[in-house]
Amino acid sequence: MGDVVGLIRIMPTGILKDDELNQMMEKIKTLVKSPARVGNIEIKNVAFGLRGINLTVVIPDKAGQGGLDPIAEEISKIKDVETAEVTDVGLL
Repeated sequence: MGDVVGLIRIMPTGILKDDELNQMMEKIKTLVKSPARVGNIEIKNVAFGLRGINLTVVIPDKAGQGGLDPIAEEISKIKDVETAEVTDVGLL
């Protein structure tokens, strides 16, 4: 058994300033609870000034952990988040 790594793409409701995106990233980090951990978090340009956040999460590959979907659901509840979806999953 290893670890599962997944990418969650987070899209804001509109064009946000740098400090607003940074605050959002800090809030996202607090929602990733042990045994899951943040692998990487970065801002990505999407189009015409719109930027999203790519979050890589690593979790142990054990039955009953719930996977990445519960984390994405919690992130989608953050103010100014329009969508948070798991786009890629793999094993380490």
